[in-house]
Amino acid sequence: MTKLLLSLHVLVALLAIGPVAVAASMFPAALRNAHGAPGETGALATLRTLHRVCRVYAAIGIAVPVFGFATASSLGVLSSGWLIASILLTAAAAAVLALLILPAQDRALAIARAAAPGSIGDPGPAVEPRSPVDAGLSSAAGQRANSEPGPAAETGPAAAPDPAAAPDPGAAPDPGARPEPALRIAIRLGMLTGVFNLLWAVVTVLMIIRPGSTTGA
Repeated sequence: MTKLLLSLHVLVALLAIGPVAVAASMFPAALRNAHGAPGETGALATLRTLHRVCRVYAAIGIAVPVFGFATASSLGVLSSGWLIASILLTAAAAAVLALLILPAQDRALAIARAAAPGSIGDPGPAVEPRSPVDAGLSSAAGQRANSEPGPAAETGPAAAPDPAAAPDPGAAPDPGARPEPALRIAIRLGMLTGVFNLLWAVVTVLMIIRPGSTTGA
């Protein structure tokens, strides 16, 4: 029974935590791509897929500590220091994922949807149908407006644009300007995902080395 519980614990950890770590690591780069191409539905679909992977496999990952406690109880090491440290680190990793990473991904998806009005699920602004009479009147009014001279023709040529008011395309970006919300979230998610992966790496090392263990490992 101990070998079965240990095998299930390791398999669930690989199949559940691995996809979350990979998908969460890919999300910041996908968010930057979606921010750079707001009209591209493929980038938004990639964000949705990565977020769904994180949510689904995070729910499956609840089985990891369940099988872990069962295995530790079968081995009689529940009071070992390495196991207590692993439990605390696992709880910290779960808190980072559930309280910080997933909500930040939700906000990033909302920003990406708002920046892509032509994406799937957004019908765009509604256009009211017009009768043929209204359409003809609008067309005639537009032709009269184009044929009549405007104020600029009576008063002379329009004033030349002010060169000082036009933006300089070759100017360097303001170093003090804050990045846009999507880029700030991408930077924050990159740091949080690094913390999450580091916590699980430490837990894995503790499970393999088991310092001070009396089980012979």
